[in-house]
Amino acid sequence: MALSFFDAENPLNCPICLDLLKDPVTTSCGHSFCMDCIKRFWDQEYQKRFFSCPKCRKMFLQRPDLSRSTVLADILEDMKQEVPAGPGDVQCDVCKVRRVKAIKSCLVCLASYCQTHIRPHYESSAFKKHKLVNASPNLQQWICPQHHKALEVYCYDDQKCVCVLCMGDQHYGHQTVSAAAEMAKKQEELNIKKRDFINKITSMDKKIQEFDKAVDSHKRSAQAAVEHSERIFIELIRSIQKRRAEVRELIRNQEKREIGQINAHIQKLEQEISNLQKENDKLGQILYTEDHIHFFQNYASCSGLYLYTTLPRDVNDLLTFENVVQSVSELKNQLDKLCEEHMARISKKGPSNYILWAQFLYNVYKAVLGSGCFYKSTFQLPYMQEDIQPKTSSQQKHCPG
Repeated sequence: MALSFFDAENPLNCPICLDLLKDPVTTSCGHSFCMDCIKRFWDQEYQKRFFSCPKCRKMFLQRPDLSRSTVLADILEDMKQEVPAGPGDVQCDVCKVRRVKAIKSCLVCLASYCQTHIRPHYESSAFKKHKLVNASPNLQQWICPQHHKALEVYCYDDQKCVCVLCMGDQHYGHQTVSAAAEMAKKQEELNIKKRDFINKITSMDKKIQEFDKAVDSHKRSAQAAVEHSERIFIELIRSIQKRRAEVRELIRNQEKREIGQINAHIQKLEQEISNLQKENDKLGQILYTEDHIHFFQNYASCSGLYLYTTLPRDVNDLLTFENVVQSVSELKNQLDKLCEEHMARISKKGPSNYILWAQFLYNVYKAVLGSGCFYKSTFQLPYMQEDIQPKTSSQQKHCPG
């Protein structure tokens, strides 16, 4: 009968409280009790003038002396250290009521034992030849189904474990070795693979750390590129706005200057018309007179050729702004083309993207700030060294970009 904590017949249970013995003591009749339980029991019997054993009812005229049971105390202490079996744990086959975790399994007994019940296998010579393994939930896989012996031999030919009797039967002549030795050999191979895996994992971890650092550096570089691009584009916008204001002002100034010159020319022409009208009136007075004396007296003053004081000017000489429109449109097309070319290069993957981006910003900035082509082809700017006169419509030429 297996021992149990809650079995009334269990010698490790107190007959009074029916629980596991606590501070076990033994009477002269050989029965064991908890020290507190037997003392309370005999305190109640003190008035009867006699004492008895609660187990066998043996009578004592005097209160018996109690001796502490050292063996039982040691056994109980070991039982307290036993671990209850949890889900997935192998249970002790001796402890039937209380689920105690088994620590070893015997391939001869085909049973599993807890810390307490495995002791005989270590202490008794009768169990010295028994094969103990770590607690296994399926002991049948360790036993040969034909000979009911432990599978302690490894067969190279069939690549499986066999028992010693199989070596003289169906595995006769096969290359065999101790299963433990072959297992140790295979474990060493696995240890080599494991070390290789660990080295690879360590190497990959280092790579990951390097990539993490590279990602952080790339993020900082990208943020710096964004901030730099924002500054450059803001400057570009300001430069373009400044250029736009300059072009607008120059167009208006040129318009004002040209209109002023045309108005002055018109006034001179009107004055010429007035003078010619006066001369024409004098000619009319002489031409249609019948007095020949009067005719010859005034003929000499009217026979001279009238000289114009105002130089003639062609209306087509008036400056137009078609070249300004063309130059501004060409500048826009050049900027669009430049942006498309550089954006296509920047969008490609490569280590020099940031360099290409910086070069692109520089080229755009240079194109905007250095684009004085349509200024030079149309206006006389203060910063020009040579004096460039406005070109007429017949002289307009496309300024090379």
